[in-house]
Amino acid sequence: MNSRGRYKIGVFDSGLGGLSVLRTLWKETSNIDYIYFGDLVHAPYGQKTKEEVLELSQNVFEYLIEKDCEAVLFACNTATSAAADFLRKQHSIPIFGMEPAVKPALLENPGGKVAVFATELTLKEEKFKNLVSDLANGSAILSVPCEGLAKLIDSDQWEDAWDFLDAKIKSTQNETNVIVLGCTHYVFLKERIHYHYPQMKVYDGNLGTALHIKKILQLPDGGQENKNQLDILLNTSDSDYVHLAGRIAKTITPNHTLSLINTTIGKLHV
Repeated sequence: MNSRGRYKIGVFDSGLGGLSVLRTLWKETSNIDYIYFGDLVHAPYGQKTKEEVLELSQNVFEYLIEKDCEAVLFACNTATSAAADFLRKQHSIPIFGMEPAVKPALLENPGGKVAVFATELTLKEEKFKNLVSDLANGSAILSVPCEGLAKLIDSDQWEDAWDFLDAKIKSTQNETNVIVLGCTHYVFLKERIHYHYPQMKVYDGNLGTALHIKKILQLPDGGQENKNQLDILLNTSDSDYVHLAGRIAKTITPNHTLSLINTTIGKLHV
């Protein structure tokens, strides 16, 4: 903790999807200083090699450490798969990551099929394969690569993003009504899925991750008098990204100070 008795936690993603996790974490905790880094210059991560994602993740991680973060959340399933275990071996500070919520989906729907929507890199990584092999126990996993969806969301193209996801859902609808959103970007479309497919069971890892971090770090409960603080850092000068980040952030912190920092052209107030 810092001199004010507050934890400083870094949260990062290849884009803005990690803000969906931060929104959940925000509700569950209080008195935390959060720094969010969106690596938009290099987004999306899902189409890159494991080695590229590892290097990018390590660079962001080291940047957050320079900002005095005492714990870091990889709010990106792809970065978690490629880099989290490696960096845990190199550093002593707590490093948290995301993984598709396959476990609750399988436990609550034994013997059935579960469709996992994620990036190609997440789906082909050993971390995901090991997770599935440990848990499947007679159930079937349908891997549904959604390359390009995260980019549409980061680009504020919500109708195109929904059309993309809707087509993927329809492609699996005859086989299962259980889906796992294996990318933090996709969670922004969860309510829309429920609206159009009320019988669909939709799982994501946001709440489970938030509660895990809260438990391990013994963070104060969130409540009506939430005293968290947030700085968002985007390494892009694209005003569309900045404005979208601002809109999402306002759903997290309507009554709190928000600093949007662009590492290319300086500090912006939105």
